[in-house]
Amino acid sequence: MTQENQTGFLATDKVLLEAEVSGNVQKRFIARYLTATGISVSPGNPQEFQLQNNKWGAECRIYFNSQAAKSWAESQGIHVESGSPYQADYKYRINYNDLWWELVEVLGFRLGVN
Repeated sequence: MTQENQTGFLATDKVLLEAEVSGNVQKRFIARYLTATGISVSPGNPQEFQLQNNKWGAECRIYFNSQAAKSWAESQGIHVESGSPYQADYKYRINYNDLWWELVEVLGFRLGVN
């Protein structure tokens, strides 16, 4: 992201971050999240952090409703999913780990509803 106010994420009513990680990256994910936030997490705590051994690594998802955030992401070449009710309260979903971590590490977002 170039600047916070250009993404549209800060203007949204709600943004939900969740992560599903495989056992082989769990320790690395937990350590990075702790470094970024000062918060210790474990699978299921918070509920938006899940251990999924059928995953290749980490799947970090961003759920949101902001048209501005959708437009910004698409302008950056980031695929935005819509139309499927993955989470009933959200219109859009992005599966893009780099953006997810930037929201956490730069903008102060956390697992769960922001």
